[in-house]
Amino acid sequence: MQIDIASVTVKGQFTIPRKFCDLLKLTAGSKMFIVCDDEHLLLKPLNPPDFKTFAKVVREAKALSEKAKKGGGK
Repeated sequence: MQIDIASVTVKGQFTIPRKFCDLLKLTAGSKMFIVCDDEHLLLKPLNPPDFKTFAKVVREAKALSEKAKKGGGK
């Protein structure tokens, strides 16, 4: 576990220290899930989708749809 300190600005913003950005592979524009339990904040990187996997799912869904259309017309 690594520990560091960040200051909150008047706009409620803070900077994630570089060592954590490097560790989590965060870059400008990275998105984060933020969870609060009224005492703690949990930040978790929201990783971009794997477009190859997504494209495969779309192709399979289209194939199933076409199959259903052909089967539904009989």
